[in-house]
Amino acid sequence: MLAALLHSIWQYQLFESVVFRGGMAFLTAYLLIVWIMPFVIRSFRKKGITSDFTKANENKKPYSGAPPIMGGGVLVIGILFGAILWCNLNQYVIALLVIMLAFGIIGAFDDVAKVLNKRRIESGKDIKKVFVEKADGISGSWRLIFQFIVSSLVVTGLYLFVDIDGHLVVPLVPLKMAYPYLPKYLFIPLMILIIVGGANAVNLTDGMDSLATVPLMTCAMFVGIVAYIGGDQELAAKLKIPTLSHDIKELAVISSLIISAGVAFLKYNSPPALIYMGDLGALALGSMVSAMFIFVKAELFLPIVGGIFVFSVLSSIIQRTFFKIVMWKKGRSIAERYRFFLRSPYHHHLQRLWTYSEDKQDIISVWVLFQNKLGINPVHEENKLLTPQEVNSRVIWHMHLKSIWLFVLTLIVYFKIR
Repeated sequence: MLAALLHSIWQYQLFESVVFRGGMAFLTAYLLIVWIMPFVIRSFRKKGITSDFTKANENKKPYSGAPPIMGGGVLVIGILFGAILWCNLNQYVIALLVIMLAFGIIGAFDDVAKVLNKRRIESGKDIKKVFVEKADGISGSWRLIFQFIVSSLVVTGLYLFVDIDGHLVVPLVPLKMAYPYLPKYLFIPLMILIIVGGANAVNLTDGMDSLATVPLMTCAMFVGIVAYIGGDQELAAKLKIPTLSHDIKELAVISSLIISAGVAFLKYNSPPALIYMGDLGALALGSMVSAMFIFVKAELFLPIVGGIFVFSVLSSIIQRTFFKIVMWKKGRSIAERYRFFLRSPYHHHLQRLWTYSEDKQDIISVWVLFQNKLGINPVHEENKLLTPQEVNSRVIWHMHLKSIWLFVLTLIVYFKIR
């Protein structure tokens, strides 16, 4: 909107440039989030907007309570405001904003339910389970039902009103050899699965300070590059990637907004976090980025560049399946002692692995036993850490670095290995 207004006043090509508008969008979102977030943190602390049961001592400074949740709402505001100012609001941009807001609302309901449930427990109206560290929100089944309903409506609208089709780019296979087409009765369910699965994978990964933020940024950066090059007919032909609509270049501006939101959020969410993204931010940004992969026909590359998210989901599925099988064959006592991972998702397994303790592990990991048999020692005793903060920082940076090399690997596979 602002870019169009500036171009109408001064007829400079600069105001239509995707690079210029992407840069301005980055600065707009970053400055807005950095300006608003401190007020939100202070306000949410006073009102107890958190799902953790840790209470702050009001007479003690500095703040000693649990970090508030729903910080992702500020990121959504920054992205929305930046998109309105600097994007050409074409079909792709509007569709992405609708997806982000729809899933953000579902996440907001879940976060509010967590806060209300925590207050019920604190007031004595409900009983806290011994093993629970945080209050529960909406049940997982109901949350999934809402997500599938919303995504079904949105995806049907996308197929009818947005210029996308069912062609898929297959990793490691040249377009001239294979460019398969899925009819709508297969492509629509695939889109629903990608959006819902991507949103929940981000939400599952968002279990440690800043853990989901950097992988989200690398995914957005990959999509932005693909959108910019694919929207240019000459560049797309030269690099032998699908030629996309020129309007798809606006996804590069959206990508810039997501990266900006991530950078701004790291200012407050890097360990130790001052505020959490919450389901609101994780579901909103996860669904939006997943939809972007569909728009640029890079759906099958999402599991590669977003490998951190995929492995978080897979590790939880493996852990649960392994537990059920062992309990069925050997009984609960054996199943509770022998797990595939020490904990799940995988980043919690790494937490246990990096924590030094003189006591023997009460849980035996089949995965660690397998690594030892191969002569691999995941973490030497001398490298283990004592404090939770040191452990968390090590695990988080371990995952961040993996997300960066997965981003580079995906670029090589997408643009060169064909």
